Amino acid sequence: MATPQVDKRMLGELEDMGFPNVRSIRALHFSGNSNLESAINWLLEHENDPDIDQLPLIPREINIECADTPNEARNDIQGMRANAQERKPEESTAAGRQKETSQVERELNADQNKDKVRRRIVELYKSKQDGQERERGRIRNQLQEDKRERIRAAKELMEAKRTLEENQRKRVMESRKADQEEEKRATERIRQRIEDDKAERRRRLGLPLENPAPSVPTITPTKIKPVEPAVTSEQLRDCLRNLKKNYKDDTAKVTRAFQILLKIIANIVKNPEEEKFRRIRLNNPVFKDRVGSLQGGVEFLELCGFMKLTTSGYLVMPRDKINMALLKAAGVEVASAMQNPYFGLLSK
Repeated sequence: MATPQVDKRMLGELEDMGFPNVRSIRALHFSGNSNLESAINWLLEHENDPDIDQLPLIPREINIECADTPNEARNDIQGMRANAQERKPEESTAAGRQKETSQVERELNADQNKDKVRRRIVELYKSKQDGQERERGRIRNQLQEDKRERIRAAKELMEAKRTLEENQRKRVMESRKADQEEEKRATERIRQRIEDDKAERRRRLGLPLENPAPSVPTITPTKIKPVEPAVTSEQLRDCLRNLKKNYKDDTAKVTRAFQILLKIIANIVKNPEEEKFRRIRLNNPVFKDRVGSLQGGVEFLELCGFMKLTTSGYLVMPRDKINMALLKAAGVEVASAMQNPYFGLLSK
């Protein structure tokens, strides 16, 4: 194997431009020794090749020719001498001048080509640097955008977490408040029962009452407006409590019933003029499955002001019978029964 032969002049120019000798030889060999621009383009395209700094090797060519005989060689030499003597001095002089002129022109052309190649190299290098700078700028902008996106996502996550925690705290506080109110009502009922039993025992024994006209405080939830004497909040609670107690083994059924009752009441409160909200068909499959078939469901609606029309099979609330205070109180009681997990456990 042997090193390939390349154009020495172009090799020297490449080395003058700063390219290493090995890379210059590879570029000239693989570009076909055609011109400097092809060699430079090859160097720019293959500068990242792993073998760029290794000399290329090609098979060595061995030419075997038959040597001339001594007589033939002698005759050739004599013929060449005769031809040289026959040349005219004028021709020799003209040929010399032409040779010098051609040499000068080649040198000028080489210098021009060298300048062009240098400008081309500078342009290619500048173009490559600009491309690399643009790519670095794009990557830098992308990294900044990714960073801003991560910061925004983190802020949204923190805000969602804060909102969730705040809602959880509100629900816990509301649940505790409802439990405390239910506990107060249960305690008051127990206390009243004790007082009633004590008064009954004194009456049977013929003893005077300790307090002939005891004043029994009425515990009213803060959000419940006073209702008409015909129906009290306690009656509404007792009806809901009995419904829950009758189906205590099927919590889902009780929850669905409470949801339907609350929706019926809310629709009438929001749209008292709409007759469709004040008229319920008892044979409606959804109503019958979730409320009508449950003991206490229809009774609760009757306490709210509905009237059962047996002949037509409807529950109807006349417009002049709407009691907003009663409906709002019923809505509060249903909502309390849904939110309080201990509703109905402490009962008479």
